[in-house]
Amino acid sequence: MGDTYRFNIGDFQCLVLNDGNIIANAAMLFANAPAEELLQVLHHHGLKPEHLPSTLTCLLVKTPTHVVLVDTGFGPVGQNGGQLLPLLRAEGVQPEAIDTVILTHAHPDHIGGGVDGAGQLTFPEATYYMGQTEWDFWGSETNLAKVPAWAANLARQKLLPLRPKLKVIDPEQEVVPGIRVVAAPGHTAGHMAVEVESRGEYLLHLVDATAHPIQIEYPEWYARFDQLPEQTVVTRQALYQRAVEKNALVLAFHFPPFPSLGHITRQAGRWQWQPIPE
Repeated sequence: MGDTYRFNIGDFQCLVLNDGNIIANAAMLFANAPAEELLQVLHHHGLKPEHLPSTLTCLLVKTPTHVVLVDTGFGPVGQNGGQLLPLLRAEGVQPEAIDTVILTHAHPDHIGGGVDGAGQLTFPEATYYMGQTEWDFWGSETNLAKVPAWAANLARQKLLPLRPKLKVIDPEQEVVPGIRVVAAPGHTAGHMAVEVESRGEYLLHLVDATAHPIQIEYPEWYARFDQLPEQTVVTRQALYQRAVEKNALVLAFHFPPFPSLGHITRQAGRWQWQPIPE
């Protein structure tokens, strides 16, 4: 299947692109899971606790009127990512063609590709959008003084240069016709999911509300890097229900294997993840 995958949602042409791959571990992804039960679940899925592959799956949507990119990957800042731009070009999409960029939250694998190493906009014709809560935190020098230096520096290098072309948005706001943001706090306080709708067909992008397919069946197992763990669990349940009610195709940024797409169902009182056929 490679690192790109095309599909349609109604009249919208969708393209997912794998910016890179990372290896996580069970302690990172399932911080509060009972140890014995977790090992049983991992064994059932043929997974090793210290080697849990993870994707970095960005989304491009072409509507009749807009070209929308959801998150920008790592950018040129490390060995685990940075493939988004060459993949876009290989698919015939030039950076100047993208008119809308939605940044779901300010972690490095989501905002790193918005500017290049010289601080110039990667997508110069785009308007950038971020949730009000997320921007209020990361756009404030007072708040940046409270976080680790590396995180503060990354925000200054990758987020603040976007300020002249960035608009803040509220939950459930339609960014362009057919594409809206959905409040999904927990992973970060201002984290957002994205919903795409055309001709009664839906795509729900969970982004980082859920870090691994196992957390569909076990939504109570939160990750070590979820800023508000209890809120993360509440958010997941709401998003899973939304996906089921709308019979939505579901995308999750870190779900292996690429293309990170599938459906959520409810069976025997538990949520289930059904990836699309490889």
